[in-house]
Amino acid sequence: MQTARRMLKAIGAALWLSATAAAGQSLHVESPAALSPGPNQGSVDSFVGPHFWAFTALPGHFHLVFSGGTPQEGFAIGGRAAVGIAFAPASRTSRYTTKESAQATVFDGVVDHPQRVVVEVEPRKSPLVRQTTDYTLTLTGDVDGAPHAARARDSGQQIVGVYVSKISDAGAVRFSPDGSITASNGAHGTWTLFDAQSRIYSIDLGGMRFTATLSPGRGLIDTGNHNLIFEMQR
Repeated sequence: MQTARRMLKAIGAALWLSATAAAGQSLHVESPAALSPGPNQGSVDSFVGPHFWAFTALPGHFHLVFSGGTPQEGFAIGGRAAVGIAFAPASRTSRYTTKESAQATVFDGVVDHPQRVVVEVEPRKSPLVRQTTDYTLTLTGDVDGAPHAARARDSGQQIVGVYVSKISDAGAVRFSPDGSITASNGAHGTWTLFDAQSRIYSIDLGGMRFTATLSPGRGLIDTGNHNLIFEMQR
């Protein structure tokens, strides 16, 4: 699979720069998000780029199922997101098989020692038309992943990063860990976490107030009209 081959090259060049797992979907191969046992949901955006996840396979067998949903925003351009996995580092004794169907992509792997596995979910290529699609990665078997409760505790800081405003002339917008917001047009504001489990935030920027849901790896979605209002940058 082209996605897996490209990911292997990216891992070789970048993964050893950091062993830190990010919370929620990650846009960076050097800091993939922690994939937990059980279902893990995400939304991949053709204008934003691929997501990276990682988990530790323990001696034995692991089973990973990728299933995609219908487009949630923009136009239906056909096809679905692609997925690939790679061992990091590569190992002669670790192996996996892939089965494709119209409903899902299934990976079955076998390892004889603890082995890090990186997963890439790549959106459909669409440089002119946006397509956002939900997906689910379901992980089972002999694996060790970050528990969902631990990820929930970290969700308050998932908003930290740089975005582009889609509903004002604020331009590039930085959400800082201290709760402050700085925009490239000189505007300032604040953000606060309203509900950690649902990733809902209250945002005040340049006199404008929003209630938004964070879609990690994509951006902030208006809870009222469900439009993307701040697009996350790579």
